[in-house]
Amino acid sequence: MKLNHFTDYSLRVLIYLNKKDKTASSSLDELSGELDILRNHLIKVVQFLSKEELVITKRGKNGGIVISEKALNTGLGTLIHLLEQDDSPVINCHSKPCVFMPFSCQLKFFLDTAYQAFIDSMNQHRLSDIVFNNWESIFAGRQNV
Repeated sequence: MKLNHFTDYSLRVLIYLNKKDKTASSSLDELSGELDILRNHLIKVVQFLSKEELVITKRGKNGGIVISEKALNTGLGTLIHLLEQDDSPVINCHSKPCVFMPFSCQLKFFLDTAYQAFIDSMNQHRLSDIVFNNWESIFAGRQNV
């Protein structure tokens, strides 16, 4: 299984916001620079995260983006499933009709079972479980890159 870019970028944003001082907000420009993600991609990501109440956004001079309690309390598996935005993320036998479907092929069942086990396993963890040895060194000098 491979996570799509949207999920990857969304998780990076949530990890960054989680590690940042909870009262300090971030701007799109800050996220773009620190995470090395194009601002245009981040606009879509932050809009989705805001719509799903995983981040709180505020416009204006004192505005910015902060992580929500919902994001902090949601299992990583649930976050990943939500971000993937697909109820059948591993295989879709109907998108291009498969010749094996009428013959009770069980591949989709096996893959769906494995996907659910992955989600269940990831739900044993929260964003707070993601730790780094030296968080500050990750971003040291990033503004000059």
